[in-house]
Amino acid sequence: MFAYYFDLALRSFRRNRVLTALMVLAIALGIGASMTTLTVFHVLSGDPIPQKSAKLFIPQLDPQSMDGYTKGEEPDDQVTRYDAEQLLRESKGDRQALMTGGGVAVQPDKQGLAPFGIDARYTSADFFPMFDIPFLAGTPWTKSSDDAHDRVVVITKKLSEKLYGTVQSVGKTLRMDGNDFRIVGVMDDYRPKPKFYDLNSDRYGEAEQIYLPFST
Repeated sequence: MFAYYFDLALRSFRRNRVLTALMVLAIALGIGASMTTLTVFHVLSGDPIPQKSAKLFIPQLDPQSMDGYTKGEEPDDQVTRYDAEQLLRESKGDRQALMTGGGVAVQPDKQGLAPFGIDARYTSADFFPMFDIPFLAGTPWTKSSDDAHDRVVVITKKLSEKLYGTVQSVGKTLRMDGNDFRIVGVMDDYRPKPKFYDLNSDRYGEAEQIYLPFST
C-alpha cells in the first residue's frame, strides 16, 4: 500500500513540479515558524530558579496617603527606601535581600585601560545565598559588613579577567567613583532568564558585573 501511494506521489510531482515544490516550501515554513514560536515560548516561560521559586516573595507596601486611594488597586511594585530598610532590620524572613540597580565609574590600575562606566547592583549579604549565586573565588560579604558599612565588593569573572587578567582577584583593591573597595568574591557566569530579581530592568539582558553593599 505504501509503495502504491508513493508511486502516485511521484507521478503527481512529475505533472505539477512547481505546485508540489511550493507546497513543500509552505510546509517547511510552517514547521520553522512553529519551532521558533515554541522556542521563544520555552525561553519566556522558563523558571530561572525552580529549586526556590516557591519560596521567594516580593513584599508590596503602599506608602501613599488615603487621598486618591482606590479600593482593590495594586500598590507600587517597589517599596520606599525607608520601608525596605525597616523590613531588613526586622528580619522576619529566613533570608532577606534589599536591592536596587545603578551604575559606577571604574578607575582601573591596569596600564592602558581607561576608566569606564558599568552596571552595578546595590544589595545586602543575603542576596547571594538566596539566589544561589555561583562563586569561583572568595565569598560574599557578611551581614556584619552590611552593618559596618564596609567598602567591599563582589565582581564577576568577566570583569576580574578584564581588570586583572585572572579570576584570582580576591583581596585586591578596586577604585570606583573615587573610593577604594576591597574585592571579597568573584562570581562565576550568572545570567538568569528572565532576571527575576529585578523585573523593572532589562529582563533578558546581561546581569550586573559589580555588587556592592547597599548600606555602603
